[in-house]
Amino acid sequence: MHRLLALVIAITACGCSWFRSAPPKPTIIKMPRTQVVEQVPKLVGTVTIVNTDDRFVIVEGNQSAPLNPGTALKCIRDGIETGIIAIGKERRGPNVTADIVKGDPQKGDQVFE
Repeated sequence: MHRLLALVIAITACGCSWFRSAPPKPTIIKMPRTQVVEQVPKLVGTVTIVNTDDRFVIVEGNQSAPLNPGTALKCIRDGIETGIIAIGKERRGPNVTADIVKGDPQKGDQVFE
C-alpha cells in the first residue's frame, strides 16, 4: 500500500511539470491617432563666405525661400550643427548677410530653418 501511495505521489509531482501553462500574451499598446509631428527642417541655402573677425557670413539662399531679417537659422555640416546665424538686412540677389550668433559655421555648411 505504501508503495502504491509513493508511486501516485511521484507521478503527480512529475505530472505537474508535464502540463505547462501557455506564456502570457504580450500587451498591445495603442498610440493615440493625433500625434504631434515635429516640423522637418527646411533647407534655405548654403554658407558661401565666412568672416570670423567681424562674425558674419554670406548665405546663398534658395529663391523659393525668402529670408526675412532677424530670422534665426541653423548651420549644419555632415549632420552636426556648427552654428546659429541671424539673417541681416543686406542682400544682393540670392545672397544675404547673417550675423554669427553661436558656433563657428564654415564655408559650404547647409543652412536650415
